[in-house]
Amino acid sequence: MAVGTDAEHVAGQLSSALSGEGLVVAFVFADWRIDAAVLAGAMQRTLPIPVVGCTTVGVLSTEPAATATAIGLYGDWLRVGIGVAAELPKSPLVRSRDAVHQAAAALGTDVERLDPTRHVAVTLVDGSCGVEEAFCIGSAVSAPQIRFIGGSAATEVPSNRRCFVLVNGEALADAAVVVLLETQLPFDVVTSSHLVSTDVRTVVTAANGRAIDELDGRPAADRFRELVAQLGTKLDESRPSEYAFARFVDGMPYVRSMTHIEGTRIHLASAVETGHVLRVMRPGDLIGVTRGALAASALRVGGKMGALLAFSCISRHWHAAARGIESELAKIYAEYPTAGFQTQGEQTGMLLVNHTLTALAIGAPEEHR
Repeated sequence: MAVGTDAEHVAGQLSSALSGEGLVVAFVFADWRIDAAVLAGAMQRTLPIPVVGCTTVGVLSTEPAATATAIGLYGDWLRVGIGVAAELPKSPLVRSRDAVHQAAAALGTDVERLDPTRHVAVTLVDGSCGVEEAFCIGSAVSAPQIRFIGGSAATEVPSNRRCFVLVNGEALADAAVVVLLETQLPFDVVTSSHLVSTDVRTVVTAANGRAIDELDGRPAADRFRELVAQLGTKLDESRPSEYAFARFVDGMPYVRSMTHIEGTRIHLASAVETGHVLRVMRPGDLIGVTRGALAASALRVGGKMGALLAFSCISRHWHAAARGIESELAKIYAEYPTAGFQTQGEQTGMLLVNHTLTALAIGAPEEHR
């Protein structure tokens, strides 16, 4: 990890910590106050391997002052292929698909030959580009036999500030990167949400992208206040809402965080469509659910993790701050070799979700167990 906002200094700290024999790829996540272009260029000049990452409002760290974090993957158990979807809003489905094909080609194969027991895709997308949903669909549908997991670069919500993904020594807006890992070590994909479903349902009767104008034929904000009141509480509009909406698909909730209310309109972090039936979700045990999800993942990769790439929704950290449990959450990540960041949205397969932890756990080599 690194402290401070001087990009050259941060790059030096991270590069020095990562330098070592057998380094194959490095992931770096940095606070938006650090000059992303300088950071990306300095690290790529120093390290002779691909450096990928993005900007964020907060890194996952036990050091409260940390402004950047990085993790390197080392050893001959791993091969990496990288694809870049630049100018993503111009043709998000096509450019996302092409990035997956590019990453597969870099591995010397094609998407049809990707093996779900050996290949997994880690994705990073500009969370301010406006087409993150299309990126998730276009990338995952290109190789449906393997798992896709990742997160959206994040900035303040609401904000007009841009996010960046870091790849090939550059900081790119309106872009995404696909990192295909070919691994001989066991791996596990984590998707965990601590929200609990309520019995309260509502129907979207007017919406535009990530904004809901009407619920049940009523102005959205007014109706949402009524729905929360049905749960015996009053909506606290002075801070980000701990409540959220979820679409249930095959019994699984796919959560949409509410970022803010503007007049009678509700703004979300992921899109919904008119006609969607949504369930109101309430906060659950963030600490217990996170601890359980990561412990179970560690068992699935052989009992000990060698690395954990974690993409944790900003909404989870709003919840932690509101409950005064931020240090407890940080301690859970510190139990594992973790690098990650607070996300604007999380990719799980073809879906962009919120209020969720998505992560890739990689098992430790035999000699380190």
